[in-house]
Amino acid sequence: MLFLTEKDVKQALEGRETSLEAVQVIEQVLKQQSEGSTYHLKRYTMTHPQHPGHLWHNVRILPGMVPGIGAAAVRVYSGYRGTNRSEVICLFDWSSMEMVAIISDYHLHAIRTASPYGVAAKYLAKMESATLGIIGTGRYARGMARAVCAVRPIRKIKVYSRDPKNVRGFCDIMQKALEIEVLPAANGREAVKNADIMITATSGNTIVFEGSWLEPGVLYMSLAPGECDEDTVLRSRVFLSGSDQVLGDTPPRKPFDSLLAGKKFKPQDVAAEFCDVVAGKKPGRQNEEEIILYESPGMGILDAGIGHWVFNRAIQKGLGTELPFGEEEQ
Repeated sequence: MLFLTEKDVKQALEGRETSLEAVQVIEQVLKQQSEGSTYHLKRYTMTHPQHPGHLWHNVRILPGMVPGIGAAAVRVYSGYRGTNRSEVICLFDWSSMEMVAIISDYHLHAIRTASPYGVAAKYLAKMESATLGIIGTGRYARGMARAVCAVRPIRKIKVYSRDPKNVRGFCDIMQKALEIEVLPAANGREAVKNADIMITATSGNTIVFEGSWLEPGVLYMSLAPGECDEDTVLRSRVFLSGSDQVLGDTPPRKPFDSLLAGKKFKPQDVAAEFCDVVAGKKPGRQNEEEIILYESPGMGILDAGIGHWVFNRAIQKGLGTELPFGEEEQ
């Protein structure tokens, strides 16, 4: 069995085309999901008995199987905020269910989380989208910017965060990486004004985007629960990946929980399961003026796809440490 450290993962993912490849991997996984050939369960969260309902004290398990690529995976992680990252992907070979790898999943998780939003930009944004607005500057925001720029002709990014230092760091890093104009914005409203694609990528549970900010033709993509208000959902055509996870998450995912409870939004109001748009079974954007909202929760099939991809890249580069896992003593 191969063990991949954070250093191994970063080396495996070196290269300018990494973001595009990751988006293509997730695109294939979503097509297989639409075919009904994948299997996943909703994330299970076991709360800490001394911290019930606390965001950071828990253990979470997320399994998924993608037979079409020959892989299954279980993501195991905890709500731990220290410097010792507590998250791994256990990767299994589909044919034998042998555990073939344990992959450290801090750096990789940012790519797995961001890539579905690149697929969404490809299928739901206007074809000539040129301006991207982002609220948030962390690893997910950077990953989502890379994913969107891999599939759309973005020429300018505007970004806002409460910490000016983080904004400056984001602008420096992303301008160098993407070779386009990346500008700081004075506030969240300014970041997304006149943008073709808007992203909120924050730690969640705090509204940073308002429905009144939505402009005709925009694609708005939310990463974390509670980033937008109810009006944002109600003004948009809503596309979800794993709608069962979004609408029935534990803990409940804002603002969908209050919308469902108040009967302002029903499961049948979801325009389509996004995988069916990717597979060509359901329409995506229907005109240049409609407002679209997309949200993707964690799904184990995404971990299986990305985990299998980085595992193969690591093998090709001779990375990782072989562990004598499960071997009997002679």
